[in-house]
Amino acid sequence: MLAISPVSPQDAPGEMLGFCRLARYFSELEQKAQMTRAATMTRKLGTLISVGPRRQLLVLQAIVQLGRARWLLRQHGWASVSARLGTMIAALDVPALQAPISVADLTAARLARDVGWAVGAIARFMPFRAKCLEQAIAAHAMLNVRGIGAFTYFGVSTVSGEIEAHAWLDAVGIRVIGYPVPRDYVAISCFVPATCSAL
Repeated sequence: MLAISPVSPQDAPGEMLGFCRLARYFSELEQKAQMTRAATMTRKLGTLISVGPRRQLLVLQAIVQLGRARWLLRQHGWASVSARLGTMIAALDVPALQAPISVADLTAARLARDVGWAVGAIARFMPFRAKCLEQAIAAHAMLNVRGIGAFTYFGVSTVSGEIEAHAWLDAVGIRVIGYPVPRDYVAISCFVPATCSAL
């Protein structure tokens, strides 16, 4: 146990002065840290603004879809949201449903990659929870309106002693969002597009 020596009355002013200086020092450190974080966020936001009109539009759509995903989860719950993602099957059955990528899919692949970039880039700036699940739902919605089928995976890990979940999404051979998937996570289910003929 740490022994604390009593402070004599004559030493009190000096001790108080030391504490005040220490408190001011830590306060200045915190202010500098906040300024650094603010500068970093400003720089990153500036980068998002300077990426060109096409990607700017994707970022704006990502903001809307992330907000929508969070609202749907809070107001309607997972059961309602999952119905929008497609048909759920075992993750092991997915490879048989994924067709080879053709030359015609190259444009879709580029768009899928850009959607993943937009969602992942802006999610960290959201004033609400925008983790892997919200990101996967948002990316799925953005791809769906463009006619691009997405495969939304859900996996779990029990390494920590508790069940931890993770969501990630593929489309036209592109790892869109939620990657890299930690090695200790095992995919257990996947929501596949309604266009899969095997369903």
